[in-house]
Amino acid sequence: MRVLMFGWEFPPYQAGGLATATVGLVKGLVRQGVGVTLVVPFPVEGDTLPGLRLVGLDAPTEAVRVHRVPSTLTPYGGTEQYVEVLAAARRSGSRHPYGATLFEEVERFAAEAGAIAAREPHDVIDAHDWLTFAAGLAAREASGRPLVAHIHATEYDRAGEGGNPLILAREAAGLLGADRVISNSHVLKRACTDRFGVPEAKVDVVHWGVDGAPVAANVPRWSPFQDPVGGGRPPTVLFLGRVTWQKGPDYFIEVAGRVARHVPAARFVVAGTGDMLPLLVRRAAELGIADRVHFAGPLQGPDVDRAYRLADVCVMPSVSEPFGLVALESLRNGTPCIVPRSAGVAEVLRHAFKVDFWDVDEMTNQVVALLRHPELHGELREQGLREVGSGRFSLEEPARRTVDAYRRALAARPVEG
Repeated sequence: MRVLMFGWEFPPYQAGGLATATVGLVKGLVRQGVGVTLVVPFPVEGDTLPGLRLVGLDAPTEAVRVHRVPSTLTPYGGTEQYVEVLAAARRSGSRHPYGATLFEEVERFAAEAGAIAAREPHDVIDAHDWLTFAAGLAAREASGRPLVAHIHATEYDRAGEGGNPLILAREAAGLLGADRVISNSHVLKRACTDRFGVPEAKVDVVHWGVDGAPVAANVPRWSPFQDPVGGGRPPTVLFLGRVTWQKGPDYFIEVAGRVARHVPAARFVVAGTGDMLPLLVRRAAELGIADRVHFAGPLQGPDVDRAYRLADVCVMPSVSEPFGLVALESLRNGTPCIVPRSAGVAEVLRHAFKVDFWDVDEMTNQVVALLRHPELHGELREQGLREVGSGRFSLEEPARRTVDAYRRALAARPVEG
């Protein structure tokens, strides 16, 4: 089986978890013997095809082919950001015929997708999120192969009830027009069925996994309330993700203010970027903790794992989190994680504290308990490492379930010839 896959975030062009999830999915599919042709809308300047290197480590290089379509589409970029990126591209002297608006660029990418589908051999098409749904539909029109719409989050998750109606319409067109839909959690499946009217039987739930073995359970860690004087380090609480409404970084800062009153030595790290960053900086100053909050900016590659291992607790206070790879990545690195009850990852994760994202007081209690009680911290760390290392969250399992969804799509729309 060969899959023609359309993505819009992939290392090194990434701002969130979709790039990590896509890399993991492609690796898992290759290990299942599936060939992948990956099409991504990235600028070509300075691009050395890192995707091929990343996903082709465990298989012959011909198992994965990467097409890079010159485009100004950016990870998690909205309509306003698109205008800024387009202006920068034109100032740089680029002569590519980019669309004048985000939606025109999505259509231009779709036209390229149709041309690629007409010449690239494939059995099934996989399109990730609304930015590539039009590309997936165009590819199906060109080749007649079945389309699987891979949904990671909806506009409701990103923007609440005030989402862009044009984006919502494109999400609906892709989800309703696809032969099958893959959702990364049951909570997101309910959004597809309740908000978009997608038939329940058409949606397959595939929870994500993580790559790499957990750190050894006996790796020395900081002991809670270790005196930082004389070479020690202070207890550290981490937020890692996009600094946007969806991820709840403002709740993290409120928690930090309360934790600082109970654990004066504590330090807090915000790793990520987004439109709420200025608000967080101001709020940290208002709470009197500006000197204890480090804004690390976006992290990639090995720096992500270093951040988890530096931290003693990871807090994921997302307002809306269809899955939440941060939790699995944190546990894999031996760092206990606090996750929202409503997150998709909470459906499958057993050894993590769970809390309502808005309950700042309870999140504070959980962080303080983990910092004050070494036995609790050690138990949750050990159980988390064991859970992530059990094989339940390997890359093979989501890849296998994805292949099952591909086969259902093929059964619904058989390939002729």
